Amino acid sequence: MGRLFNHWDIAYCVKGQPFRLITPPPYGWTADPFLVAYQGEIYLFAEIFLYKTERNGVIGYSKFADGVFGPWTVSMDKHWHLSYPNVYVRNKHLYMVPESYQAEEVAEYELQHFPAAWRKQRVILANGEFCDSTFFTYAGREYMLTFKRGQPSPAGEGWIFRMQDGQAVQGRKFSTALFGARCGGKVLQRDGQYIRVAQNCESGYGSGLIFYAIDSVEPEYREHVIDEWQVKDINPAWQDKYTGIHTYNALGELEVVDLQYATTSPEEEEASHRAHLMFVDKYR
Repeated sequence: MGRLFNHWDIAYCVKGQPFRLITPPPYGWTADPFLVAYQGEIYLFAEIFLYKTERNGVIGYSKFADGVFGPWTVSMDKHWHLSYPNVYVRNKHLYMVPESYQAEEVAEYELQHFPAAWRKQRVILANGEFCDSTFFTYAGREYMLTFKRGQPSPAGEGWIFRMQDGQAVQGRKFSTALFGARCGGKVLQRDGQYIRVAQNCESGYGSGLIFYAIDSVEPEYREHVIDEWQVKDINPAWQDKYTGIHTYNALGELEVVDLQYATTSPEEEEASHRAHLMFVDKYR
């Protein structure tokens, strides 16, 4: 038996109906799903991991029409890994803050022409390896939640920043726990509550989801657990294949999650070997 690699699938449902899997593109697996309504259409943006090459993460999208998600199209490709495509509309323009820790910045991009012409508008936070940055407005102020990578993975620190003139300022560390320090989707608003979606990495990266009700932001950030999800909560029949879940997002009645599974992959084995020769062994 060959080496096992962790891959991800994305599933969706209309609330009250069973989750259904979305077919990935032939050139990669998909994770970190985000939904957005833009110009009268609904789009799913996600990381596409190019496991057959040494290039790895790019950002792609799939359009929702007639109750199903269509084929995938690459929307953003950089010289570094991209994931967690936090997309949103502001003043009828589409923006995205992708996870780009290898570039050591949190940056906002504005779509100039659909689907792939993005222009960097601003660097929100620099000089650090920050992941899964998530924004919300609370009591009239805008905040950013983010995760500062630690060693070894999945260790790190959950931070909250106040947003001021497009920059992240007055950062405060609120958690170092594998249970919940890292965000796993947009902050939800339900029944007057603000709910932070987070990852449970206690038994490994992306093993489950935690939902926190936010109790206060200033002068101290406080929250408490109101729910937890594992694969069995998505579909009990999928427990035999899937071992983790680490992103949840919703748009109206539409919900999306991602699901982790382990698989052998001769193509990824070969690609990882090429990457090792290129990047790890290049100074030997």
